[in-house]
Amino acid sequence: MDPKAPKKVLLVEDDLDVRDTLQDLLESEGLDVIPAANGKQAIDFLTLNDPPGADLVILDLMMPLVSGWEVLDVLTADPSLRRIPVIVLSALPVSRPDRALEIVRKPFALETLVSSIRNVLPEAAL
Repeated sequence: MDPKAPKKVLLVEDDLDVRDTLQDLLESEGLDVIPAANGKQAIDFLTLNDPPGADLVILDLMMPLVSGWEVLDVLTADPSLRRIPVIVLSALPVSRPDRALEIVRKPFALETLVSSIRNVLPEAAL
């Protein structure tokens, strides 16, 4: 993989407006964003690509169909997915899940999320 290639971020957010806004903003920061509307789409994307096609997962916890908690369980259980760092987004005051490297409370400023991405992916050109 080309170290200068944009980092691929799987953005898992069920709110269309939030997802579209974050996608636009993160792409303007030089990231390659793969949007997913729910946990099922995220799991399908991660498990059907070999190797998994994401350098980072930004994950909402409260979603229909398959929750972010369930996605975290899949990421933890699958050895090929364990290496992918996770930033959790949540409107609820939750403690940091074991699998997540950072938690960003909604609502948040874009710079807060970008700072978390820099912490998790220091090699990303943000």
